[in-house]
Amino acid sequence: MKKGWIAAGLVATLALTAGVAFAQGHRQGPDFAAMDTDGDGAVTLAEFTAFTQDRAASRAERMFTRVDADGDGMVTLAEIEAARAAHGGRHGKSARE
Repeated sequence: MKKGWIAAGLVATLALTAGVAFAQGHRQGPDFAAMDTDGDGAVTLAEFTAFTQDRAASRAERMFTRVDADGDGMVTLAEIEAARAAHGGRHGKSARE
């Protein structure tokens, strides 16, 4: 159950980050043309949602792969804590808390 919440949190965070970058016009934000899939010069909610979900899925997969130290396709609490420790504990409190 915790794995689902972790994945959902990662997806939501990435989607919000991309949305803020898009709204503020930051250079490191998404490429407008990549979001405007029908090429009409405007991005619909459906296009934006699809774009952010694709990016979130790619990022979640990369993060998961980094945390899955033994490569078995599952992330244990020990692997999460080890990854957190390797990054200086920057990612918040222990998953047990």
